[in-house]
Amino acid sequence: MIKQQTHIHDHLAKNAADFSDKPAFICNDRTTNWRELYNEVETAAAYIANLVPNDEQQVIGLLLPNSWQFVVAYLAIVRAGHIALPLDPNYKKLEIASITDQVQPALTITNATFVAEIPTHFATLLFENIPQNNLPAPTLRLPAEEQIASLLFTSGTTGKPKVTAYTHANHLWNIDAVSNLWKWNHKDSLLLSLPLSHWHGLVMGIAGALKHGNTVHLHERFNAEATLKALQSGTVSLFMHVPIAYFKLVEFAGDQQFDISGVRLCISGSSYLPPAIWRGFKKAFGHEILERYGSSETGLIASNTLERRKPGVVGKLLPGVQMRAELNGELAMRSAGRFLGYFKNHEATHKNTTPDGWWLTGDLGEFDEDGNLILKGRIQEKIKKLGYTVYPRDVEWALLQHDGIHDVVVVGLQDKNSLSDRIAYFTISDIAEADIEAFCKANLPAAWRPDIIMCLPEIPKTRSGKPQLATLKAMVSV
Repeated sequence: MIKQQTHIHDHLAKNAADFSDKPAFICNDRTTNWRELYNEVETAAAYIANLVPNDEQQVIGLLLPNSWQFVVAYLAIVRAGHIALPLDPNYKKLEIASITDQVQPALTITNATFVAEIPTHFATLLFENIPQNNLPAPTLRLPAEEQIASLLFTSGTTGKPKVTAYTHANHLWNIDAVSNLWKWNHKDSLLLSLPLSHWHGLVMGIAGALKHGNTVHLHERFNAEATLKALQSGTVSLFMHVPIAYFKLVEFAGDQQFDISGVRLCISGSSYLPPAIWRGFKKAFGHEILERYGSSETGLIASNTLERRKPGVVGKLLPGVQMRAELNGELAMRSAGRFLGYFKNHEATHKNTTPDGWWLTGDLGEFDEDGNLILKGRIQEKIKKLGYTVYPRDVEWALLQHDGIHDVVVVGLQDKNSLSDRIAYFTISDIAEADIEAFCKANLPAAWRPDIIMCLPEIPKTRSGKPQLATLKAMVSV
């Protein structure tokens, strides 16, 4: 198993020494090299350490958009020894109030734009008001496997979001688990437009670049045109995003020609990558997307390899990950990259943990003859129809074999008055409902065929690309 003794900010100090003048973060308004970043983080960390008592870890909220300010504030919080609670700038005021009431941060770092979103009874610090010169202050340092670095809200498809607690060792384990597999090293440069307030952007983006000393081209948000411009600039070697971003890149490109051959690797995660998007991206740009699998609770579990990237599978288990199937088919796992548990929610943690300590992923899956993991769906999404068990992922795979269907989410609708569930298709497609019905009749078993078809201009999803099942079910519940 991969054992991690260093802390996240240790790599900042190393990069400042090894890559002093190398750009660390390139934003629209500023380029910061590793030495400058180190100095700014040390200054801000000293101020925070003096402001917030650090005889024990305190939660410090962070409400800033993707920016160099976010990076400095986040690293300063963990350098001071405290726990960072990134808040999504897209959250509404009531959502932020719900989170802060639940977690009770000692302080929230924000800016003049977002400060009004924080409930007035919580202490705030404007980033722009952090003094430039601060006296050194004692910081809290616990063993890396015990010191919590971040609290991140889940962005699951159903249920109320919960807060996942991750240690420094958890974060860095996930980077180490894929570095050799992806040949990720200091020579890479990363285009990052994933939200830094979520696991994918914070861990794989910020911590990954920090661990390797990469230059990060940081965008405030994903934009297809700006992304393609950056990818064909020749300055980016790594790009990570969620499946919907790859779909939008293909859609934007259309018949235009974009040369992104300078990019070494495009990686997809956070949610299932439909094979149709994989094939469409390869056709448009000549790149085979590398899909990997994990979640906000589990960290990384599996990944395809540079040598073998197969659409529809999430690859082999990573070194140090153990997985088994429970009696109901649910996949359970354990690794050193898994989170500590839900913050201040022992009941939810216990509910999702087996008596012998394995984490229940909520996913259903199987391994193919080559040892690749194929996900079949979510345990709570299994559909019972005509006496058969139907897995949404199987139906989605079959539908995406049709060139006219670009994305689809299959949902089961339970009916208390019937022995069979109803099946609803939500699609983004170029064909009519009647054409979808005809395709299903000709190619799908009766138990897989739809009771409801909704052709949508866009499927509602979370920022990490997961379908919002409650929203979809509400569309057809009347």
